[in-house]
Amino acid sequence: MRSRLQQLSSPQLEELALALLDFSTKADLVTWLDRQ
Repeated sequence: MRSRLQQLSSPQLEELALALLDFSTKADLVTWLDRQ
């Protein structure tokens, strides 16, 4: 998962920062990454 996060662009990281507020499980993060 770390490598997937490191591959995100700056805009994607900003989007992720906002999306993290709505995540309640690790699965939410994995789903978000799969959609990128």
